[in-house]
Amino acid sequence: MNPRTIRRAWPAAALLACAVLSGCATTYTDATNPLNLAGGYYDEPGPGKLVTVGFAANGYTNAETVRRYVLRRACEVVQEGGKGHFLAYTSLEHAAAGLPVGEDLGIHALGGKPFSHIYVLPLDEPRKGSLNAAEVLERVTAEMARKEG
Repeated sequence: MNPRTIRRAWPAAALLACAVLSGCATTYTDATNPLNLAGGYYDEPGPGKLVTVGFAANGYTNAETVRRYVLRRACEVVQEGGKGHFLAYTSLEHAAAGLPVGEDLGIHALGGKPFSHIYVLPLDEPRKGSLNAAEVLERVTAEMARKEG
């Protein structure tokens, strides 16, 4: 093959690779990566002391997997911030009213693609309704490993 033919074939090959890769369930990956076309987790500080955490998946990923991925990322963010516990809220209204949801994160779907978006309040000490980040992370990671195995 001459170089000119290869240059013309490259875009088609890249498009084919993207189509094949996006046909699989979304894996636990950072959604902010510009090379990631299938979704993933995201987190950002705020508002206030809260941290916004979410996961968006493709249509091949089930709601339970999305729930596990959001919990996993919430635990990682809390631990990266040096905290051991957290409260999870499905809305700012629930956060303002002090109504944590525990692990029932309310998975939604948009265009057949599941997602979850929560607000996390990292804590030094346990509080009523709080989750232990280390315990939840250990359990969710084990559930994910069993599912993959």
